[in-house]
Amino acid sequence: MTKTQGYVFVLWANRFDETTAAIFVTELRKAGLRVKLVSLAGQPTPGAYGLSLVPDMTLEEALPLANQAVAVILPCNAQQMKRMQSDPRLVGFMQVTHEANAQIVVNQALVDNSGVAPHLLPPNRLIMYQAGDDILLFVQRLGISLNTLPKVGLGSADFQPSTTS
Repeated sequence: MTKTQGYVFVLWANRFDETTAAIFVTELRKAGLRVKLVSLAGQPTPGAYGLSLVPDMTLEEALPLANQAVAVILPCNAQQMKRMQSDPRLVGFMQVTHEANAQIVVNQALVDNSGVAPHLLPPNRLIMYQAGDDILLFVQRLGISLNTLPKVGLGSADFQPSTTS
C-alpha cells in the first residue's frame, strides 16, 4: 500500500458543517493522509451548530500547496457555496487544485443545486456523499482509496457506503 504524498484540504468557513468537517479531518488523518483544515476567514469560525474549529492554515497559506492537492472537501451547503463562489481567492485555489487533478468531495445536495458554478465543482472530479449516508464509513473508504488508488478516475460510486454486513 502506497501512501499519497499530497494534501487533502478541508475548507472551513462560517456556518459550515463542523460535524462533517471533524469526521473528515480525523478519519483521513488516521488513514495517514496529510490533511489541512483551511480557513476562508482567517480565524476560528463557528460552524452550523455553534462549535468553532481552529484551522491549520488560512486559504492564503494553502495556496502555495494547492498544486499538491489530492482532494478538496467542502462541508457546506449550496447557499454557503454560492456566497463563496465570487471570492477570487477561492476561485484561484480551486483552479490550481483542478490542475493537480484533485478530487472534490461534497454533499450531493450541493451539486443538485444548479446555482453553483461548474468551474468550482467540475463533474468529472466530484465525489459525493448524502446526508443520510453513514458518513464515517464513507470517509474511511475514501481514506483507503486516496492512499491506494491513482488520483485520476475516482468517482462517487467508488465510495458509497455499503448497506450489507
